[in-house]
Amino acid sequence: MDNWEFRTITRVFVLMIFLFMVYLIYPFFDTIALSCAFAYMGRPIYDLIKPYMGKSLAAIICLLVFIVPTVIVGLIALMDLVTYLSQIDIQNLQNLNIINLLNYKLHSVSSIFGYSWHINEDTLMNYIFQIWAYFEPHIKGLLSQIMIVPMLIIKVIMILFMTYYLLKDGDMIKKVMLSHVPDKFHQKTEVFLDKLNESYKNLFIGNALTSIAIGVISGVGYYILGVPNAFILAVITGIFALLPIVGGWTIYMPLSLYYIIMGEVLKGVGLFIFGALFLSIMPDFVIRPLIVKNESDIHPSLVLIAFLIRPLTLGIGGFAIGPLIVGVFDALCKTKLNEEKLLGSIPEKGEE
Repeated sequence: MDNWEFRTITRVFVLMIFLFMVYLIYPFFDTIALSCAFAYMGRPIYDLIKPYMGKSLAAIICLLVFIVPTVIVGLIALMDLVTYLSQIDIQNLQNLNIINLLNYKLHSVSSIFGYSWHINEDTLMNYIFQIWAYFEPHIKGLLSQIMIVPMLIIKVIMILFMTYYLLKDGDMIKKVMLSHVPDKFHQKTEVFLDKLNESYKNLFIGNALTSIAIGVISGVGYYILGVPNAFILAVITGIFALLPIVGGWTIYMPLSLYYIIMGEVLKGVGLFIFGALFLSIMPDFVIRPLIVKNESDIHPSLVLIAFLIRPLTLGIGGFAIGPLIVGVFDALCKTKLNEEKLLGSIPEKGEE
């Protein structure tokens, strides 16, 4: 057997082992992705206490202080939200006369300004039915996954253990990967991994951690202002805060308008002021700069793909799988642009 045959057999063997590994972990790919997401979100806390506590103890403290409470609150919120949505009977909305009441209030308010606003009930209900018909299968599928309690417990335990080891030994991943890269590709691969790390920091720390903070703040505000279902609304506000352009205003603005139309002007105005200050201005000018400093931004369209499109097709795991895939794409583009800039800065022969 010559060297070429041996190298070919080795590569085939390695490829087979890799495919077997993918086959084994495929059912838990969402678990691995969520573990990576939690590890990145907990990284600021881990880096802060690691110099004083060491790797192992810092990872444990990070789990107890941030990861475990986040997982527990997330599970409770998810189960409450899915259960609440699954109990909604859209067909009965027409029997509740909500549209007629809203039209009456709109007419009363608009007549003061000399206008006449009216909502077409059939058109509005048609839009509601179309939207619900799209989301209903996803909600039922998500509910069926949550109801499998043994599998859910196994995945939660795996997330905690894997997050611990990713925090503790995550810095070794780059070294292991670079050790298998040929010397001529070593520099380019290192640049790619650095760009990938920046993209994941921006996605998981800059966006995901900010949305968690917004969700907590909105929940406290909704509860103080006496808004019903404050917990569920806070979860939805936090999820919407992930998305560019959409943001938390898509929750507090309709709520404010609703209370004003229903005659609770003080509550509506208070909710609007709270939302504008703490859910729109504070996230962009206070929370996000404190969480992520001097990080390159990721394009809003990629954020939209990562946190909206993938979750709609992959369920809860899509909130982590989407950013992982989009982060690789973003890193590849930035690596290519960086390479072109370097080549463009090198003068050609005869230009010196």
